[in-house]
Amino acid sequence: MARLLFSFRIAWRYLWSKQNKNVVHLITWICISAIAVVTAALVILLSAFNGLEGKITNVFATLSPPIIAEPAKGKRLELNSLAFQMLQKSSGTAQAIRVCEESALATYGKQQRVCRVRGVDSTYFIASGMLSLNWQGQVPQLGLEPGQVVMAEGLAYLLEFESGHSFKSLQLHCPKSGGIDLLNPFREMQAFVPAFFYLQDELNSALVIGRLDEVQELSGANNRITAIYLYPNHSVPFDAWKLNVQATLGATWKLKTREQQHAAVYQILKSEKMAVLIIIGFILLIASFNLASVQTLLAVEKRKDVTLLWALGIHFGQARQLFAWVGAWITLIGSGIGLLLGLAVVYAQKIWGFFPMNALGEPFPVQVLWTDIALIICLVIAIGMLVSSWRAATLRFSSSSAIRYLK
Repeated sequence: MARLLFSFRIAWRYLWSKQNKNVVHLITWICISAIAVVTAALVILLSAFNGLEGKITNVFATLSPPIIAEPAKGKRLELNSLAFQMLQKSSGTAQAIRVCEESALATYGKQQRVCRVRGVDSTYFIASGMLSLNWQGQVPQLGLEPGQVVMAEGLAYLLEFESGHSFKSLQLHCPKSGGIDLLNPFREMQAFVPAFFYLQDELNSALVIGRLDEVQELSGANNRITAIYLYPNHSVPFDAWKLNVQATLGATWKLKTREQQHAAVYQILKSEKMAVLIIIGFILLIASFNLASVQTLLAVEKRKDVTLLWALGIHFGQARQLFAWVGAWITLIGSGIGLLLGLAVVYAQKIWGFFPMNALGEPFPVQVLWTDIALIICLVIAIGMLVSSWRAATLRFSSSSAIRYLK
C-alpha cells in the first residue's frame, strides 16, 4: 500500500510540477481536453436519448393502457360477460374498457384518407387521460353521444375538416367480410365530429374514436371485440395484478404491457443508444492514445529521476507503475471535467431549452440517469487505464543504461 501511495504522489508531482511547463505540459492538456470532450458528448447524447424515450413513453401513455388484453388467436373474440364483471369489480383494477378497432376509409367532401376507427366504452376518455390533451371543439368528458366521433387533428387537417361542421358529416367505410358484394361492398357510417384532439404521435395521427356499439356495427364484429384496455389501481403491485388479470381472463386472452405493445419503437431507441455508446467509445479509445504520447515524452524527460530512484533501491517495475499512474491522473481529471461540462449543458437545456426539437420551438427533452453516469465513468476509466497500463508496460528501463547514465 505504501508503494502504491508513493507512486500515486510521485505521478501527481511529475504531472503538475512547476518545472513541467514545456511541450509535455501542452500535450497533457490536449489529452485531458480530448477525454473531457468525449465524456461530455457521452453524457449529452445519452441524456438526449433518455429524454426522447421519456417523451415517446408519455405519448404512448395517453393512448396505450398499462396492459392490453388481446385474443390469443384471431383478430376478434367475444368477451365472457362474467369474466368482464369480475375484472371491473376486482380491487386491483381501476378501469376495464372494451375496445373494437378496425381500419376504415374516411371521406369528407372530396378528400379521402385511410384511418383507424376505435370503438370504446364511455369511460375511455377519463381512464386514458385523453382529456388532458389539447382539444378543439366540444370535449367529450362524459363520453360520446350516438352518431358522434372524435378524430386526431392530423387526420382532420388532411381531410380539410372543420370542427362542428353541420353541413357535411364524416363518412366511414369498412369492407364487408365473409364474401364479396359487388353492389354494396362496404358498410358505411355517417358521423358528426364535435371535436379534434392533438397528438404528437405520428403513429396515431390517423385515429378516429367512436362508440363501441357503432364501431362494432360498422366493422361487422357483432358482440366481439379486439382488445380490453386495463388500468390498475396504483396501490396494487403491478405484477400481482397482471397475474390476477390473466387468471380471470384465461388462456384465450394474452396480455401485453406498454413496452410490449410498442416493442419495435423501444427496441429501436435502445439499439440507437447502444450504437452511439459504442461509436463514442471507439472515439474515446482513439483519444486515449494521447496518453501514450504523454507517457513516452515524460519517460524521456524524467529518465534522470528514474535512474536516481533506481539507485535508491526502487525497481524498474515500480517506475513503470509510476508512469501508469500519470495516465490514470489524466484520465480522472479529463473525465471529471467532462462530466461537469456535460451535466451543465444538460441542465441548461432542461431549464432554458436552447436546442429545439421541432419547428414549433419545443425544447428537445433531456433526462439524466445515474446508471448512465456510472456506465460512462466505468467506460472512460477502463479505457484510460487500459491504454496507460499498456504503454507503461512497454517502457524499457535497464540497469546497464542507468549505470551508463550515472557515469
